[in-house]
Amino acid sequence: MIAEELKVSPIELRLKNMMVAGDVTCNDLNMSSLGMKECIEAVKDGSEWTAKKGKLPKGKGIGMACGFFVSGAGYPIYRSDTYHGTVVVKLTEDGGTALVYTASAEIGQGSDTTFAMIAAEALGIRLEDVRLESGDTDFGVDLGAYSSRQTLMTGHAVKEAAEDARRQVLEVLSKELNVPVADMDIKNSLIIFKQENIDFSGLRTRYVKEHRGWSDNPAEGPLTFREASRIAYLSKGSIVGTGKYKPPELGGKYKGATVGTSPAYGCSAQIAEVTVDEETGQITVDRITDAHDCGRAINVTSVEGQMEGSVSMGLGEALFEEVKFDNKGHVINADLAEYKIPTMLDMPQIKTIIVESNEPNGPFGAKEVGEGAIMPTIPAILNAVYDAIGVRIHELPMTPERVYLAIQEAKKGKTD
Repeated sequence: MIAEELKVSPIELRLKNMMVAGDVTCNDLNMSSLGMKECIEAVKDGSEWTAKKGKLPKGKGIGMACGFFVSGAGYPIYRSDTYHGTVVVKLTEDGGTALVYTASAEIGQGSDTTFAMIAAEALGIRLEDVRLESGDTDFGVDLGAYSSRQTLMTGHAVKEAAEDARRQVLEVLSKELNVPVADMDIKNSLIIFKQENIDFSGLRTRYVKEHRGWSDNPAEGPLTFREASRIAYLSKGSIVGTGKYKPPELGGKYKGATVGTSPAYGCSAQIAEVTVDEETGQITVDRITDAHDCGRAINVTSVEGQMEGSVSMGLGEALFEEVKFDNKGHVINADLAEYKIPTMLDMPQIKTIIVESNEPNGPFGAKEVGEGAIMPTIPAILNAVYDAIGVRIHELPMTPERVYLAIQEAKKGKTD
């Protein structure tokens, strides 16, 4: 609305006023990474905004919006000494598998897969060599699936635990082979030596003796992680790595400065394209172009799924979802027959664009793609509807009845 009054592009107005990585807000929120500029430019190009804005026929509209979100929030929790997440990584005694134990809640957002991928990357092993168990409080502490916190916070604990187990394996090898830990690495489930011609045949022979008839071609090929972790077990017993995470001190020092504190901030931009039937008030969302800065995308498929799910939920809030009460305060649509949510038939074509930044406070540079991806959906649809019919809708959901009545009211105002 400001852009319209100033007669400037809503995209250009945002770009002129947008924070960038490194900015600190007036209440001391640190934008340690922020790809909002890139998100806005990505949806502008991905939607062909310039060719469509102001050039669509009556009843067709295009609108954009953007939004920010935290990667974990709740200042009273930050002030406690309790860790927000603890994780254990145990290597099986036969050396074949890394077991990851976390109390985190997998509710369909894909955290189990993400944590397994973090553990595999930190250990240097294949994803198929990781097995993860989650959701049991016997596995440790985890504050839950809220405020888009799990990838950043529990992910940190997973990474630390896997690195702890990795360190123990390499320290045993270092002692056995008289090779500095700094001269060894683990990649793709193989032990990599910086020096050439490291003789580990004697070590391997002892290992194979413990596993007679189990190892293939024991005298040939590189030293495997499976062999190395078994050797570590024979040297010191079960290899168990532990990890933990709680945020650093956050927020400003004055009253109100703690609102919105987070170790990192995700951001999104969306452009919605709609068709509005002025005779009935029916809105059809034809297309959504969505860009989200999630830091480093650990699991691209999961990130895209989260973005598409957020569009679905935003679509529901914008067009369908409404709790209705009778005159005694009873909910009269407490079932999915009367409380409408989007179905597959209501979903628009969605173009997802992952914008990667490098979040220094996240594991492997990652941050949220949970709730934050929903932030622009509703205002983008609202702006697109206004572009289509020239009438602002100020109440949600935008049911056909409300849209129709708003159109009629606007027509009446013009005639009056």
